[in-house]
Amino acid sequence: MKSSLFLSLCLSAAFAIQKSWCQLSDRVQEEYNEELSLRDLPDGKLLAHFQFTTRVKANTQANAPLLDYGLYPKAVGEILQSYNVREMHLTFTQGRWNYEEWGYPPTLSAGTGVELWAWMKDSKNIDEHWKSLTNTLSGLFCASLNFIDETLTTEPRLSFKSLNSNRTDEQLRYGALPHENVCTENLTPWIKLLPCKAKSGIAVLLNPHRIYNSNFHSMAIHAKSVCIDDECTERELELKQTVTSVMDPVRDTSRRDWSLEAIFDRQLKNACPVANISQVLVDLRNAGTDYELKPMTTVQDQVAVYELSKSSTEAMDIRMSWNEDSFEYPLEPIQPMIYAERYFTGHGQERGGLRITIHNRNKFSSMPVIYYDSVPWYLKLYLHTLKVDVVMGDTTISNNIIQEMYYQPAIDRGRPSMLECELLLPENSVTTISMDFEKVFLKYTEHRPDANRGFDVGSAVLTAWIPTNNKGLILYGEPQRIYTDTLLISLPTPDFSMPYNVITLTCTVIALFFGSIFNLLIRNFSVVVDKDKQV
Repeated sequence: MKSSLFLSLCLSAAFAIQKSWCQLSDRVQEEYNEELSLRDLPDGKLLAHFQFTTRVKANTQANAPLLDYGLYPKAVGEILQSYNVREMHLTFTQGRWNYEEWGYPPTLSAGTGVELWAWMKDSKNIDEHWKSLTNTLSGLFCASLNFIDETLTTEPRLSFKSLNSNRTDEQLRYGALPHENVCTENLTPWIKLLPCKAKSGIAVLLNPHRIYNSNFHSMAIHAKSVCIDDECTERELELKQTVTSVMDPVRDTSRRDWSLEAIFDRQLKNACPVANISQVLVDLRNAGTDYELKPMTTVQDQVAVYELSKSSTEAMDIRMSWNEDSFEYPLEPIQPMIYAERYFTGHGQERGGLRITIHNRNKFSSMPVIYYDSVPWYLKLYLHTLKVDVVMGDTTISNNIIQEMYYQPAIDRGRPSMLECELLLPENSVTTISMDFEKVFLKYTEHRPDANRGFDVGSAVLTAWIPTNNKGLILYGEPQRIYTDTLLISLPTPDFSMPYNVITLTCTVIALFFGSIFNLLIRNFSVVVDKDKQV
């Protein structure tokens, strides 16, 4: 009797587990792809771009949270659901992307430091959600994102928009820390979000010593949470993790020859067991004709494709060499179609100016561009000094090329200034936008420990749709965001050594005065009689 009862309980439990497993497998569909793109740059450097994509399609109850996580990292999924984040982009960048030498990056680029912008569901407590989002990401990636407060947060109206997206019930928040450094403590939690970590697959090549020993490196996550229906019973989550690094093999060998093992100091053996697509792409458009690529593989649209096997045990060491004794640097830059430079003007510690120069090298048609700039509150902009000059050939015209403009003035210790302009750049022209500002005297407690170094001002952003027929490794269809260099501004700085001098002088005077008075009050004076004279 007891044995039959125990057998029936085991069968019912097994049936329940099988039923729940079937419901889970029908409810969640996950996909994971990994890809490494390698491209030779015109100045002999090598561009390595890692991209790991995880997608989840789930059917849940109306507005219910997703509780079943497999390949998709639970830490990111809970952040998106807890703070009503529909789209989030977080980038850690170190170095300067050289547009004139390397062209445009293979993915959405960012300025130096840390950049975060997110589309969030419109609600009354959206500012609290934004603050909680920055604090949570700060702890997740061991970064200083918690310093993105209201003095560094803006709400862009024209920039950072996605194609074919309805944003009527969402709001955008943007913040950046240009002085933030990137190191291995940021890369380690980033790797832990991958399904296979760095144990197998393309992620094995993520060697921090080689990635950070480069001219430029950028690490990013791009997360989306999309409700397909109105009741949000069908949901799609997407997470793209990218690492972009620019290596310099010419620096060590005077040749641009490279191999996977020589660049990353690691061996690539097999694919991630849960990856649907695992491949290495080698772009051959800048390689010329006198090169040798090993091992041989199929080439599609001047891109060599290497498929990784999940059961392979032999290392795949892709090598590329040229028949040349040493690399000869090109004499002329690439000159991209849209390029911008930004710098400060003026002198002294009281006033100055901000100027940005935008080059449009399209000789056939005008180009629409959106200009975004966030200036800290301690630089008070004068909007009435805004001036736009357009140079076409040998003539200079003051043409009104601003189609739409949005300006938000700063509040002292409350919010930064923000300027957004939708420009229509004439063909083959150079446009200069200038504006004057006044420097604010800060409190001595608001200066950093390295006050004489100055304050960092984040990059300006240009959003442009650049015409191209290239559907290879370069973005196609999405707008290209062009970042200017970060700037360093020197504010009126007090003499922080003066308190030390005052303390030293005061203590010296007090010591002399106190010592003299103390001796006069405490010392006992008495008459000493010489005994020999008395005799």
